[in-house]
Amino acid sequence: MENSPYFDLSQPGGGRGSVHDFVLSSLLRSRIDCGFESNGAHYDEDVNVYLVYLLSALVSSSKGAEGTKLRDVDVFERVRDSSDPRFKGEVYRTSADRLLLSTGIFVDTPFEARDGRRVFAGDAQSRIGRGKTYYHFAAMFHGRVRAGSTTLARILDRLSVDFERYVEILFHMRGEYLHLYGRLSDDALLRLSGGAPEVEGPDSRTEIERLRDDFLDAYWAWHEAPSVANRNALLQAAARLKTVDPLFTFDLPVN
Repeated sequence: MENSPYFDLSQPGGGRGSVHDFVLSSLLRSRIDCGFESNGAHYDEDVNVYLVYLLSALVSSSKGAEGTKLRDVDVFERVRDSSDPRFKGEVYRTSADRLLLSTGIFVDTPFEARDGRRVFAGDAQSRIGRGKTYYHFAAMFHGRVRAGSTTLARILDRLSVDFERYVEILFHMRGEYLHLYGRLSDDALLRLSGGAPEVEGPDSRTEIERLRDDFLDAYWAWHEAPSVANRNALLQAAARLKTVDPLFTFDLPVN
């Protein structure tokens, strides 16, 4: 995908720094096309930020993720003996991310025609049910983390509630803007969370993941109360993230 017809990542002005912008634009347009615009029923720009990081690897990398898809029994087996809510939350989050992408991106179509209507096929319905459950558990456990990311828990909860809508958006986005139809198979697995490795243990989160969570927390705090202190905290969090993620860009919105 390095030489896609949509922008040449090797050319000036079309490099990796533009990937996030390209994906965000495609995501926002897909939300409009599917009748599920941002900030409709509630504020959800933070969900867009989460999905942009998740989807950017589709455009910027041709490599798949290491590891295999997990069955329900495998997921529950991994968390059964752990007492760390962060570890449990990350296992469920990673599994939910994979289900979201496999249902919306890595299948020919999640839909079937029934009585003249387009509905989710049986296999897609099964994945949607599991994905909603996993995101719910992920939100619950991340919400229990002491001094943890309340923003991440809120994002995961919204993904759980609106899982079907995001499947529809990703499927539309793949065909209309990413043009990935025919390039990916159902068995292909994306490198999730901006290329972060799968969760191995309580301390396995990478520094970039911690800084992304910090940035989301700071952004939410500033959004809720745009004080000078929260503004400075947001800019500092953005600067720290920029040091480890050169692709990250952030312009403080004007109130």
